Amino acid sequence: MFIVSHHLFKNGAVESLRGESAVTRVNVAWLREKSELEDLLNKTAGDIYLDYPSGRSKPPLPTISLDDVLELVPRYKQIKHFAVSNVETPLAIAAIKNRLPGNINLVPKIETKAGVEKLAEIIDSILATHIMFDKDDLYVNVLADNKLFEELVERARKTCREKGVKILELQGVVFAPRE
Repeated sequence: MFIVSHHLFKNGAVESLRGESAVTRVNVAWLREKSELEDLLNKTAGDIYLDYPSGRSKPPLPTISLDDVLELVPRYKQIKHFAVSNVETPLAIAAIKNRLPGNINLVPKIETKAGVEKLAEIIDSILATHIMFDKDDLYVNVLADNKLFEELVERARKTCREKGVKILELQGVVFAPRE
């Protein structure tokens, strides 16, 4: 899966990727109102990876509730993936899975030591096929302890290999002019 932020399509920076070769990531943290999310979903062609920032502590903080987002999901057939940030327990992610249509791929985003430690249980609880792994946030979470960070990264990768789960990691950054 090749995921591209919806921000890049706004200014045409990667228009050639739209369609079959890329999934558009819509991060709800960057949207202020439910109507803004609906407008964006209506305008987005191709598959959508909808990312809900649960438990986010850095700006921008979400202003659209998880309930409001989950209510919208069944209305947009192009939403193929639903990611949830800061997943640390199987119970929390399983409760969200129960509220999603069965055709949606639920993707837990792992960002903390607690999430890595419970990763196998999280994967099993929702039969995950993918996880999103935010190593930058993990590094902050372990207070820049390099040794612990490296151990947790390897542990997460090993767990995913053993479970046959694809791990989505940041593979670079795109800089483009701001509108």
